[in-house]
Amino acid sequence: NQKIFSGVGNIIKNEALYRAKIHPLNKVKDIPDSKLKLLIKQTRGYAFDFLEWKKAGTLKKHWEVYSKKVCPLNHDIEKKEIGDTKRQTYYCNHCQKRYLEK
Repeated sequence: NQKIFSGVGNIIKNEALYRAKIHPLNKVKDIPDSKLKLLIKQTRGYAFDFLEWKKAGTLKKHWEVYSKKVCPLNHDIEKKEIGDTKRQTYYCNHCQKRYLEK
């Protein structure tokens, strides 16, 4: 949600969620605190790496899900427009966990 956490680009959003193994259709209230902390850590780390890779011209080779057909574990990647802004989201239903509503 760009109103809550603006500035996180689409690539960083997709990659950080994948690294934290969190499905993008989860509601924040349903994600365990430990996983939210991991997501923040992954987002921050990926943002710093993103900048370095972009400067070096190697950004695309580090993408694990963004604009991919399969994830690193060879599972199919889904692509959907999600949220009010219809941002393109890439995710792996196998690797990224859905949490049940609390």
